Amino acid sequence: MSSSRGKFFEVGRELLLQELLSYELGLTEEEDLWPHLKEVLPKSDRVKRHIKRLLNSYLENREGIDSWIDNNLKSKSFTAYSDLEKMIMRLAVVETRFYGDEKMMPIIVSTWVDIAKRYVDESFAKAVHAIMGTCYEEYHADTGLPKS
Repeated sequence: MSSSRGKFFEVGRELLLQELLSYELGLTEEEDLWPHLKEVLPKSDRVKRHIKRLLNSYLENREGIDSWIDNNLKSKSFTAYSDLEKMIMRLAVVETRFYGDEKMMPIIVSTWVDIAKRYVDESFAKAVHAIMGTCYEEYHADTGLPKS
């Protein structure tokens, strides 16, 4: 993947984060999410397809994702995080769980950790990194152990 295309995907993830935060705060209706995003996303069809898949996976699995995160956090309850922090964590877990194959995980982790640092701080970025690692191990890693 070229670095410019990688940047387009990162911009797409940030725009999705902003749009979903607006939705969660009651400022945007669900049916307006994709039309808003489609207008502002980079003109790459691959980026648009991926962001649309992330959006749909988020909307279809939000409650389960929240529950999974809360059950797997080691430091504090999910409810203790701010709305922005929760949204970053949710999207990082959605992308890890549904699209995090071995090839893509370094890119996915790097992007969400960078976003966490830029929007929050280094400490939160470490929490995002940890929850993504836990998610990857549970859903993708071949440890030789049975999945529970």
